[in-house]
Amino acid sequence: MKLKLLVLIIAALALGSCLAKEDDSTSASFLVITSLTGNDLAGKAGSTTVFSDVITNGSIVNDSGVAVVSALTYNPTEDSEAHDITYFMNVVIDQIDVEFLRTDGKNVEGVDVPYHFSQPVNIMVEVDKTASIPFIVIRHVAKMESPLVQLRDFPSEEVVMQLVAKVTVHGKDLGGHRVAPVSGYLTVWCANFADAA
Repeated sequence: MKLKLLVLIIAALALGSCLAKEDDSTSASFLVITSLTGNDLAGKAGSTTVFSDVITNGSIVNDSGVAVVSALTYNPTEDSEAHDITYFMNVVIDQIDVEFLRTDGKNVEGVDVPYHFSQPVNIMVEVDKTASIPFIVIRHVAKMESPLVQLRDFPSEEVVMQLVAKVTVHGKDLGGHRVAPVSGYLTVWCANFADAA
């Protein structure tokens, strides 16, 4: 009886030592966001800070970003052997969520920050490799709604709003198991920036 109790205690302790990420996953794989980038003030891609013009030469356009995502396995020491890594451990990214926050704590959607949204995607990331995933940071629809629509009345950077975009990547491995969602953050400056002459 004491031996059975001892075995149960050891098993419970072993289970309790699992990685926290594994609590959200039934997969042997997990995702890491290597980088999040968008366009700088000159419109050049690859910036870690996004500049969102609420109206450009009379038009409203989306602001795009790129998430570079890696797929890894929970036990790299064992899985590093070629026969341990299988095709079914590769991960298909199937959704990206974007949610907005402000550093001053004013986070009411449609009043202080734009509404959050989800976008379906379908890109495979192989284990121990990376993939670049384009996504929308700020939708053109958000620039026609509060609070961004009010920025049109203040041209040439007179009023600038700082947002933090929380970007969450979802996926599942090719065995059909969900992987733990992973999030990263991107600074976004919104204003009616001066148009190029």
